[in-house]
Amino acid sequence: MDVQVIFFARLKREMGTGQLTLALPEQATVRQAAEQLEDAHHVSLKGCMAAVNEVYAEPNQQLKDGDELAFLPPVAGGSSDTIDPVDICQIRAEKLLLNDAETHLVQPQYGAQAYFVGTVRSPNQGKTVHFIEYEGYVPMAEKVMRQAAERARQKHGRLSVFIQHRVGRLLPGEASLIIGVGSPHRRVALEACDDLIEQLKVELPIWKHESDESGEHWVEGTAGYETL
Repeated sequence: MDVQVIFFARLKREMGTGQLTLALPEQATVRQAAEQLEDAHHVSLKGCMAAVNEVYAEPNQQLKDGDELAFLPPVAGGSSDTIDPVDICQIRAEKLLLNDAETHLVQPQYGAQAYFVGTVRSPNQGKTVHFIEYEGYVPMAEKVMRQAAERARQKHGRLSVFIQHRVGRLLPGEASLIIGVGSPHRRVALEACDDLIEQLKVELPIWKHESDESGEHWVEGTAGYETL
């Protein structure tokens, strides 16, 4: 059987390609696919997470012909498929604006709004940052956002959620992430916003390639799911 394999961040550079077709025996697992790739291409997938058809997968999950298999380095900050129409969950290349979140969330039925804005920091760890390149697995990232919004709603009740993450090159001071929550009640809005921050920083498949005064490097990430 054949599966389509895609790579992100450092893996894409090490493989020299963002995707390839991999021939596997029937009922091969994610782990077996990883081992075959490691042997053939001399790349290490140790510590990486995997996703099958844009859903996080365990290493022992069996693959089917035509599956899309993604290998994900720990993400930089990792359910229900219900999509609430009042949510906005987007990956964008354009500048992020807090006014967009306010426009979406300030509604008569919501008496409280809570916001978080993440920006590129400089200096970082004592070094001047020149820029950060953000790379994302866009369709999966937006699905993870929607699932996080739905879990927040299941926990906290009636909510409207706004999540945008930027990709591309950002300079110090530019916003990389905006999370906003609208709720009838202040405490719920604050707690739901905090829950979304903590969840997305380990689940969102976004990677950071940082340029600072010492050179360029991938920012060490975290893995919210079982790794290879």
